[in-house]
Amino acid sequence: MTEITQLTELAYEGSAHPLTPTPTVGHAAASMAETVHPVSDRVADGAIRVTILGSGDPFTKKAQASASVLMEVGNPQRDFFFFDLGSGSLANFNGLQLPVTATTKVFLTHLHADHVGDMPTLVWSLAKAGRRDPVEVWGPGGDRPELGTRSYATQLQAAHAWDMASLNGHPGQSGARMEVNEVPFDSTSTVYERNGVQISSFPVIHILNGSVGYRLDFNGLSVVFSGDTRPCRPLVDAADGVDLLIHETFPSAGIYAQKANVPLAFAEQIVNGVHTSPAAAGGVFKRAGARMSVMWHLAVDHETVGPVYAEMRTRYDGPVTIAQDLTTFDITADAVTTRQTVIDPYAWPVVGPTVTTGPPMNPPNEPPAWWAEALITD
Repeated sequence: MTEITQLTELAYEGSAHPLTPTPTVGHAAASMAETVHPVSDRVADGAIRVTILGSGDPFTKKAQASASVLMEVGNPQRDFFFFDLGSGSLANFNGLQLPVTATTKVFLTHLHADHVGDMPTLVWSLAKAGRRDPVEVWGPGGDRPELGTRSYATQLQAAHAWDMASLNGHPGQSGARMEVNEVPFDSTSTVYERNGVQISSFPVIHILNGSVGYRLDFNGLSVVFSGDTRPCRPLVDAADGVDLLIHETFPSAGIYAQKANVPLAFAEQIVNGVHTSPAAAGGVFKRAGARMSVMWHLAVDHETVGPVYAEMRTRYDGPVTIAQDLTTFDITADAVTTRQTVIDPYAWPVVGPTVTTGPPMNPPNEPPAWWAEALITD
């Protein structure tokens, strides 16, 4: 692939090729397959693997889940982390066949629905699937307490009181809860340090105070994830020396107006006043100088990818990928390699080791008296 145009085949149509003219930056291992088959192809020792679980925008569709990125590290614990968790992203995660028991670490950039839509599935449904440890959630505070991540988690748990009560007597009961760590939204701060992994947050500009991006560092390698943002200096500063930069990119205002059927003036406000245009993303990529830069949070279809790529190229000529669902980046000291992952859409959750740090199990619920006569048993 030398260019990305309106005729380029997309992953949802069956293409095994990522949307990039530069699938390898550096010198990748000769044994690396063209596509990632998760059961036999895991993150290498000392490496970082980043998989796009949700590449799309708020309008969830079959071709793209909403906003989510998975980062795996090649430490002895094989830790992995969710960054945002939009609707549909966990279906892609399940196909990776990683242990559902380890789905305990989530970093939220902000609280828009398209970035948190799968949180109930993670907390309650994956507890039923085998996770017995609670979910740790990192996310920004807000100008007022009710706008922060702690308030969001508290109210989400209250909304799922029926589901919580139904888990009495179920082994997953201890995992059906959240432990919240609010991170600063007005300064850069280290928010996580365990098992050789450091994660820092930094403020970004998106509609309200209370949006952040994140940087993950492991073994001398690094990834920056913007979340939703306009171009801003804290992100460029955080991306200093980074290997992979994932930055949100909306279509140009003209294409957005046509596709979304909105007035051009409104489209310009959304693209330039709330998000990042392709040209502006190119400007960020040029300033940051990452080994690989990624356009993410884009509605990927034949009308968008060609113009978005061409517009970005007016500002930046380095290695770039347009993210699709299951686009995967393997990062080592020698190379950044971009591939598409092929998942088993019928896969059942994989249960691995568990620590069980949640509360003890409650006894099962007593059935209502009327069930005895109403139940059909033959």
